[in-house]
Amino acid sequence: MIGLTQTNKDLLLIGGGHSHLIAIKRLTMKPLTGVRITLISSDTMTPYSGMLPGLIAGHYSYEDCHVDLRILCQWAGIRFVHGKVAHIDPSLKRINCQDNLLLRYDILSINVGAQPALHSIPGATIYGCPVKPIKQFLQQWQHWHTTQSRSSRLQRIVIVGGGAAGIEILLALRYRIAKTTPIRAQFTLICADSHILKSYNKKVQDFFYQLLQAHGIRLIQGRYVVSALEHQLVLNDYTRHDYDFLIWAIHASAQSWLGKSRLACDNNGFIQVDEYLRSISHPDVFATGDCAAFTPMPLPKTGVYAVRQGPLLAKNISTQLVGYTHLQSYKPQRFFLSLLTTGGRHAVASRGAFFTHGKWVWLWKNYIDRSFMASFNLK
Repeated sequence: MIGLTQTNKDLLLIGGGHSHLIAIKRLTMKPLTGVRITLISSDTMTPYSGMLPGLIAGHYSYEDCHVDLRILCQWAGIRFVHGKVAHIDPSLKRINCQDNLLLRYDILSINVGAQPALHSIPGATIYGCPVKPIKQFLQQWQHWHTTQSRSSRLQRIVIVGGGAAGIEILLALRYRIAKTTPIRAQFTLICADSHILKSYNKKVQDFFYQLLQAHGIRLIQGRYVVSALEHQLVLNDYTRHDYDFLIWAIHASAQSWLGKSRLACDNNGFIQVDEYLRSISHPDVFATGDCAAFTPMPLPKTGVYAVRQGPLLAKNISTQLVGYTHLQSYKPQRFFLSLLTTGGRHAVASRGAFFTHGKWVWLWKNYIDRSFMASFNLK
């Protein structure tokens, strides 16, 4: 454990994302003398996004797929601050929290994820439920599920976004509703692209096309939402589609405070980082996961990169804290294993052109996910 002896330097971690969870454990295994580590997060429980569809479907409990940041920090001997960041001043190496708390740093690392770009669609910030932040999504889904569980009226559920998140959540919702409630539900998936799962191979796409059709899910492709109204969406072809429960799983955008931080950001507000995961404008700031824009090459917004960046982040932070300049480059893999769930205890595996599916794939994914979470079960 990291002893809080005389403090010479402050390492400040913003966000309890996947990279930071792994980095905290790595930094704990090789503690640095005279370094005080502080984690600041707006939530005390941080979700493992890979298990969210399983939580919705009812395969996991809330505790199964959330890490208690207070317990993790207590175990690691680091300071935990429960709060929201309002502003970063990189010139003064200081952050301002919404409760007026000021924290200074020598090295700063940011791992706060991303959220659907609701600002790009008029009305989207008012109507509907974005899949992130996950905490708010779960609260809204549970409220709707509870209030409608005794309704006899047909419920029109619309998911906007034809990527992995939108499809996995749709299938998880359909499974949960069909298995546990008398709710009569009609599902619609709206995909702006001409194909669902555009970053996956054709075998994966065809499998999910067949699955959506088998479940009677209405699919709208090649059209996008131009306006969200109360209980109704307007598409670019002027058609209108009614809904009772609306979910946004569209392309990602950065949290607004990042773009105001004076750190170099791309056009979408994501922090631009170099091959070492450092800000291209401020080398004492690191950023990983979905909130970062990797300048050597564009990376998809997927949790696998955040997990892989964790060990290297810890190593480069340690190297820089002790004054060395030779950092390790992050080399993202070209192809990575992707495991997508289908609602029940069945999943699809793909990597490049490879494709397979079955209950055994779900069991494999379940083992991987539970093993990851078990590494943070520190009670």
